[in-house]
Amino acid sequence: DATMYSTRAAYNNCSALHDVQFGQLKYDDLQDVVNSCSLKRSSIELIVSLLHQMYRYAMKYEIVDKDYSQFLYMPKEEDDESGEPFTDMELEILWKDKDDPITQMILIMCYSGYRIKAFENIEVNLKDKYFKGGVKTKASKERIVPIHPSIYDFVRNRYSGNNLLGCTSSTFRRNMYSKLELLGISKTESGKKHTPHDCRHTFSALCEKYGVSENDRKRMMGHSFGND
Repeated sequence: DATMYSTRAAYNNCSALHDVQFGQLKYDDLQDVVNSCSLKRSSIELIVSLLHQMYRYAMKYEIVDKDYSQFLYMPKEEDDESGEPFTDMELEILWKDKDDPITQMILIMCYSGYRIKAFENIEVNLKDKYFKGGVKTKASKERIVPIHPSIYDFVRNRYSGNNLLGCTSSTFRRNMYSKLELLGISKTESGKKHTPHDCRHTFSALCEKYGVSENDRKRMMGHSFGND
């Protein structure tokens, strides 16, 4: 029932397209609907999910020959991604354990700012020393972040031309929780459980601590500049 309700709501939020023949829709028509939705991110995700499903059906039955929904992106920043950065003390503990491969990946995330999912197919340029990729929003995708010298050797040793994690993001997430538990730093200062997203907050905090300009920090984090 909940799924049916959500699907109906998503369809109603596409009212601008209701009078257009499905085969006549183009990418801009779809993205305009997504961009113009003033609701929370979860509602926008339902719209995108619905369009994906409709195009799969339309492709299957040869109603259309191209899936424009595959190019859609989320125009808003995640509105539910909270977290706390690792403290200086916690980072020191991680660096003391830097020979461990799980810890190395945690440090790579802390010094790059990418979401964990991005590492499943991120581009790594060892010669020019940068990452390229990202997920979620338009500003997040295909962004470039320098590989910090402190993690370069970790990246070089782990990277084999594909998944830098060496496993799925869900598997690494479990490995990370176990490792943090062993190191005695599984909880934040406020008592919450440290998550992979806390690495992203750590990167942001490190940028602020060491004087990285706001514009450069936003570019590397994949934050939208809005009307700036």
